[in-house]
Amino acid sequence: MPRSLSFRFPIVSVILGIAVCALFGASSPFAQGEQVFKGQVIECACGGADAHSAMGATGATKMRCPDPCSTTHAKFLLLDSQHNVAFQFNKDDLPKTYANRDVFVIGILETATRTIEVNNVIPEVPPKVKSAKTISIVCDACPRAMAKARGAAFKELAGWGRYTILPEPKNAELIFLVSANPYLGDYITRDGPDKRLVHIDTVYANVVDPQTGQSLWGDRERVGSWFVTSATEDLVRELREITDADVSPVERKALMARNHIFKAINPEK
Repeated sequence: MPRSLSFRFPIVSVILGIAVCALFGASSPFAQGEQVFKGQVIECACGGADAHSAMGATGATKMRCPDPCSTTHAKFLLLDSQHNVAFQFNKDDLPKTYANRDVFVIGILETATRTIEVNNVIPEVPPKVKSAKTISIVCDACPRAMAKARGAAFKELAGWGRYTILPEPKNAELIFLVSANPYLGDYITRDGPDKRLVHIDTVYANVVDPQTGQSLWGDRERVGSWFVTSATEDLVRELREITDADVSPVERKALMARNHIFKAINPEK
C-alpha cells in the first residue's frame, strides 16, 4: 500500500569499523532475523572529488563511506546516530527515494558487512505529528456509507489516547482528514466541502497541518463501501504504529508485521 504523501538531528562522527553498538529493536546490532532499524538515510558520494565523504542533513559532520566505495554511483547508508552506528543497504533503489529523511527500515542484517537486506522502508512521521497535543476529525466527501468513517476514526484516536480530540478544527494542531476522494492539498483554500463526485471505493486518510494545508502523513485502503469502518480504524492504527514505533515494542512489532514484504523464491537457487 502507498506510503506517506508528503515529508535531522546533528550527525555525529561515525567510524564504520565500530563493532559493539546497541541496535534499535534488538539486543545486539548483530541479532539474526528480520528487524526494524531506525535512522536517517544519507548519501555517500562515491566516485566524487571527495569520494569518502557522506552527505547527511545540513550542517552534519561528514563520515567515511564503506569500502570498497563504488566509482560509478552513490551509495546510501542508514545512520543510527542514537547508537552511533551506520549500515549499508543491499540495494539503493528504495533507500534513494528517502535520502536525508528519517525512516524505519524493515530487513535482515548481514553481520559480516553490516549490510541490511531491505524488505521495506517506511518514512518517519514529521516532528509536528509527535509534538501535537490536539487533533480534530474532518470527514470530507463522506456521503452514505462513508458517514461511518468519522465515528470509526474517533473510536481509534480516543483509544490511542495520544491526542485530545477537539470538535472545532480551527482550534486543533492537527486535522485527521478522512474522505472517499484523494486529498488535493487544498484544506485551507477550499471553498466549502469537497464538491467532487464520490464513488465509495477507497478510504483516504491524511493528517493535515491546518496552518499550511500540508499533508504530514497519508495512506488509503481500497475496500469498497462495505468496509469503511474497518478501513478507517486500520488507517488510524497504521498511523499509531509509525508514530509510536520508536517508544513501544508492541507498535514496533505491528509496524514490522504490516510492512513485511515476502521475497519471491528463485527456482535457480
